[in-house]
Amino acid sequence: MARPKKQGLDYFPLDVNIDSKIEILESKYGVFGFGFIIKLFQKIYANGYYLEWSQYSPLLLKKEIGIEEEKIIEFIEFCLEINIFDKTLYSKYNILTSRGIQKRYFTVCKRRKEIELMKEYLLVKPEDYGVNVNNNETQTQYKRS
Repeated sequence: MARPKKQGLDYFPLDVNIDSKIEILESKYGVFGFGFIIKLFQKIYANGYYLEWSQYSPLLLKKEIGIEEEKIIEFIEFCLEINIFDKTLYSKYNILTSRGIQKRYFTVCKRRKEIELMKEYLLVKPEDYGVNVNNNETQTQYKRS
């Protein structure tokens, strides 16, 4: 049996100079805000370049990190308000992702032989980050030559 293709990352780069959106988040929520967004980035990158967000996600996250569900919902809404996550993809597909998340994902994954992605979720062009493109109808597979 073939080994399943890895979609997530074991690590992700964290910029030393954080962008103004993260500074706004940290100004509003303090160290909690910074820690919480890093926790969300870990969850996103562990599975790929987006995180499916349902009505039960805050409840599951509450169990994992011990923060009240209402605070998690407020935090996500604020992240959407200041464009840490893409509002359009969130309202259309209930996912958390952004251009920055996708850029970092493709930069790290460019050496992989194959990456499966949903075309509808893309905010950037993977080929701009060294990933070769091979299109299918429902998914896009990126293969190295």
